[in-house]
Amino acid sequence: MRSDGKPNFKDRLYSKEPELSPLVRKDVPPINTLTTVLRTCEIMSSYNTRLTAVTSGKGSIIGVVTAMDIVDYLGGGSKHGLVGASGFETIHEVLNLSIGKIMNENPIYVSIDTPLYKVLELMINYGLGAVPVTKEDGSYAGVLTELEIMKYLSVKYVGVPVHKVMTREILSVNSTTSLEEAMWMMVSLGVRRLPVIDENQIKGMLTWKDVVDLIGTHKIYEMLKYGLLREFKSLRVSDVMSTNVDVVSPHADLGEVASMILRTATSSLLVVEDGVVVGIITERDVIYGLVVS
Repeated sequence: MRSDGKPNFKDRLYSKEPELSPLVRKDVPPINTLTTVLRTCEIMSSYNTRLTAVTSGKGSIIGVVTAMDIVDYLGGGSKHGLVGASGFETIHEVLNLSIGKIMNENPIYVSIDTPLYKVLELMINYGLGAVPVTKEDGSYAGVLTELEIMKYLSVKYVGVPVHKVMTREILSVNSTTSLEEAMWMMVSLGVRRLPVIDENQIKGMLTWKDVVDLIGTHKIYEMLKYGLLREFKSLRVSDVMSTNVDVVSPHADLGEVASMILRTATSSLLVVEDGVVVGIITERDVIYGLVVS
């Protein structure tokens, strides 16, 4: 640890760091400012990415859109004000908005030659789950995610138990909570996932991906009888959540958790002891534990 209490990623990483290139997801396509919210969700859903880069005609990054920006716009936060200001009443109108209206215009991104320890410091310090990467000439190269970094750092046995790095404060909802309220919680509390618990029983998990997939797979059109925005907001968490929730013991090793996350393609696990949820562990927690152990 450094004198300021923050981990020194440079010292803790392996002596021979890889170039970022092998870790970057080059398959995730960029979008432009005129791309619709619907098309953005389709890309996020089909490529399983929480971030898309917005590029100019010359290929340089001029903005980013995250899954949380989508959740914010759909009803979770201040960006939802665009819906009221535009007088949108149907889900078609809402999803046809140009992404340039809600993108982050001051994106954080890294160059392909940035050392991995600096990328990790950036992601941890700014709470980023993914960052766009540029080529040497400044044009878009792809996206680097927590999952890809975890794949690189993952080992079978770490010697650090889950309870050392897990998040103990559980922010949860129940299955009857409205989707609108759940999205508001995600944005206002700064979380990308909410366990769904009814009377101490785990019922599921609501994540950014569930919301994005609802749009990106066009399932939303099957669920709304009249295609109205108010129908969308009144959906219950149980209508959208994932019911398959993976759990782990607080005494399990981080290496086991990393293997489970990679195997199940989930970004988090609930930590359960004696049938009670005592915490949650995410990709970021695992990376932190792997680096500073």
